[in-house]
Amino acid sequence: MMDSRTATPGRLSTVSMTLMALSLLTACATHAPPQVDEARVKQFVGRGYATDEHFSIATTFSSWRAGEYAFDLAWTTPVSGNSIPLVIYLPGLGESRTAGENWRTAWAQAGYAVLSVQLLAEDQKAWTSDAAARRGDFGVLARERYAQEAASSRLRALAALLAELQKRHGDEPLLRRFDLSQVAIAGFDVGAYASMLVAGERPKGNAPPVRLPISVAAIIALSPYADFSGSALSTRYQSITMPVLSISGDADSDVAGIVSSPAVRRAPFEYMPSKGAYLLWLANATHAVFSGSGLAAEEAPAEPGADRRGDSQGTRKSGSRREGRGSGNRSSGTDSGGDETRPFGGGRPGDAATSPTDRAMNISLIQGVSTAFLDANLKQDTIAQEWLLKDARRWIGQRGELKQK
Repeated sequence: MMDSRTATPGRLSTVSMTLMALSLLTACATHAPPQVDEARVKQFVGRGYATDEHFSIATTFSSWRAGEYAFDLAWTTPVSGNSIPLVIYLPGLGESRTAGENWRTAWAQAGYAVLSVQLLAEDQKAWTSDAAARRGDFGVLARERYAQEAASSRLRALAALLAELQKRHGDEPLLRRFDLSQVAIAGFDVGAYASMLVAGERPKGNAPPVRLPISVAAIIALSPYADFSGSALSTRYQSITMPVLSISGDADSDVAGIVSSPAVRRAPFEYMPSKGAYLLWLANATHAVFSGSGLAAEEAPAEPGADRRGDSQGTRKSGSRREGRGSGNRSSGTDSGGDETRPFGGGRPGDAATSPTDRAMNISLIQGVSTAFLDANLKQDTIAQEWLLKDARRWIGQRGELKQK
């Protein structure tokens, strides 16, 4: 008769498996993903740029047709105010109108209307609809989207969108609140390339320029595109004389390999003659950080006409902008892209080496510097201009550099 204190082999196996499972759970708990150091980030943001007003915001959606083009639009705007400057945001490849939330939120809270639109349906569907995408040949596909034909189509679509905006401006209550004499264009990735073409970059193949019906006062290029094909870098940017803020960094590599080295992204700033040009260059900020997409696609409102409110702090005065609150919502540290169809939204190999806290601080730097740039050029704010010239470098510290012309 077996001693009741002796376990059977089957029981021993069950006990062992239970202990192994508990051990794994303990190990997982011990090695939990790092979290954002909220106190540290708050302290850092508090030393940055702050606007005089901080607006409650709302995001709404609409769809327009303009000639041969169909546009899905996201409007992120202050809930109050009139004569509001307008920023048109152009997302990257594979992204939808909900991309760039970190930037759209910060700018809207600072008093800007932000229109986000993917100009060409082919750009939004880039990673899923093409045969090259199905084969996984993303490099070939991405290069096609930067080619002359696609770039020219993108600018024609932008011209059609702006013409439609002009036509509707006097009829729709939301649009009547916008000041179409103060317009900036910002873009990420392929959207940055379109923005730079608007600024005056010479297109590939010397394609004829596309005239826009609305004057553009300033450009923000997040991860600006540059390569060694086409005209020489020394001549490609010689027509750019308007204010341009280029934003990139030494880890800004796209997995598709469109830009051979992050250092090449300095070229537009280095070669443009504009006296209003700035380059924000960050250390250890990956391509995904510059996308500004703080929500996964499934978290963002999906239905046209949905309304998502921003914080409810209302409009209020802040302290000094040189040592103020910072400029808008800070990311929770996520690096996800703006669209689940975008295969490179999670960044590149090595992203894990940058902590969520560092990523949140880099996002705050981009929010602060870009908002000050908009204030200086669309609102003609002399304090913002002075902050860019004197105080921004002290805030950035060893996290990067801010160069100017």
